Amino acid sequence: MPEPYRYDPNVYWQATEQAYPYYPTVRHRRRFILKTIDRLQPAGRRSTFDFGCGEGTLLRSVQVRFGLTPGELGGCDISQAAIERARVKLPGSTLSHALYPQLRDAYDVLICCEVIEHSTEYADILRWMYAHTAPGGLLILTTQTGKIHASDRYTGHAQHFKLRPLCALVEETGWRIGKARLWGWPFFTLQKYLTDVSFPVVRERCLEGALTPGKSLLFSAAYLAYCLHDFIPFGPQIYIVGRKPR
Repeated sequence: MPEPYRYDPNVYWQATEQAYPYYPTVRHRRRFILKTIDRLQPAGRRSTFDFGCGEGTLLRSVQVRFGLTPGELGGCDISQAAIERARVKLPGSTLSHALYPQLRDAYDVLICCEVIEHSTEYADILRWMYAHTAPGGLLILTTQTGKIHASDRYTGHAQHFKLRPLCALVEETGWRIGKARLWGWPFFTLQKYLTDVSFPVVRERCLEGALTPGKSLLFSAAYLAYCLHDFIPFGPQIYIVGRKPR
């Protein structure tokens, strides 16, 4: 019998780096994050730290969108392979292969995108982020709720959350929540159930390897369809925005 699948972040990022930035849900999370910073964080106070930055695509998007210098960007990840790739995309930025890196300065924006579902230490992660957010700074948190599907096991999810208890934990940590919502019904929900049917095929043809023209077309069509989710406050995706008191 084949050995049970075990998530390895280094193997994961090496296998998915080329296609990952174009996944429909990844693009929507990036859109949400950039829009949130643009609307809620004043220009000149947008230094950004990405906790669980992966291979750096999101931080690079933040840098380009808001014209940030390398010194205004930071990130960390437990994957050495991902951090090595991020350093190529973001030379001069503060990037650490560590779970709780030592930082000299606090940041204006703390992003935690699809991270806390991977670790049972999620409360510690929130506390670390709060300690390294500047007064008046912004928290942007995304994670998952509902059933753990095959695609979630593939990416190493340890648990999913319910919106209200997670909001309570965020507030207990010190942030004041400005926005908290669910997102992703019906198409993202359907995607999760469909990938359960034959996940090895989905993994091979869609998630890993190069971005082929067929993948690009599929991802783009799904991205456009998923815009409907902005108007329906249900689904497996959690979005939370918080503010650290001054």
